[in-house]
Amino acid sequence: MKTVRNNGVTAAGIFLLSAREAWRNKAGFILMVAIPAIFLGAVELTAGKGYVPVKLYFLEETLQVTLTVRHVCMVFGAAGVCGFLSAYYALILFHQDFDYFRYCAFSGMTRTGFLAGRFGFFLVVVVILAAATTLLTMILVHVNDPPGMFAGFVLLGLVYGAIGGIIGMVSRDFLVAFLCVAILADIDAAWLQNPVYYTAGQDLGIIRWLPAFYPCQQIFAAAFTVDFNLLAVLGSGAYGTVLLGVLLAVIAARLAGFRHSKRDSVNMPGVAVGHIQKEMSYEDIIRS
Repeated sequence: MKTVRNNGVTAAGIFLLSAREAWRNKAGFILMVAIPAIFLGAVELTAGKGYVPVKLYFLEETLQVTLTVRHVCMVFGAAGVCGFLSAYYALILFHQDFDYFRYCAFSGMTRTGFLAGRFGFFLVVVVILAAATTLLTMILVHVNDPPGMFAGFVLLGLVYGAIGGIIGMVSRDFLVAFLCVAILADIDAAWLQNPVYYTAGQDLGIIRWLPAFYPCQQIFAAAFTVDFNLLAVLGSGAYGTVLLGVLLAVIAARLAGFRHSKRDSVNMPGVAVGHIQKEMSYEDIIRS
């Protein structure tokens, strides 16, 4: 039986395995096309021609800009799309029972290598979704600061991706986890943060504690102004750090449980021999 001790090799293998899981998930590709079409198509068909004030919270001031309803709804709709898809793909990546880790542990797989590969692919997905959403938004409406908007979508993807991963790890039922992600993304990013649908929300303190607030502020500041929003970046970074830390802790604790199961089985010779004979090598799982 082959063993794997190099964390770099392990991370690369898990990265490829995660990519294969995403590639085989046909529903994900359907949602990647359908969700933007439905959300932004509905905005295009229903947005009025009036104007709405939007408040942007900077570190030293609060700026209010007046924009068309269509312009505002397009940007908010794009934020909702990016948040939902990031949470969905994180849910797919971290909802798995990680049974293959149980087997690969016998081949020398470490938690460090496993987590590096898994999170590495998650970051790549977030960057791809942020780039695609930024490009789509620029096609539909004028954007003052495209790099700043891209950064905002990345921050939103990290925050909502962490939330999707946590929900996926906590809930054993995929449908329940999917509904939680969809409802949260719709209520927070697409509704409560949107002054067109919830104008009074701009003056409510509780809205500023929701996970989508700071990333959305960065997105809107980049879309509607040319000013750098340090408050939004710092707030998003704090939210992302805490949520990703929680996700990492939950996953590490679960993998540690698998490690304990491995040691218990090794201490039972009659059980261990039969178990090891049935296990697959790490390379076999990556190739499957």
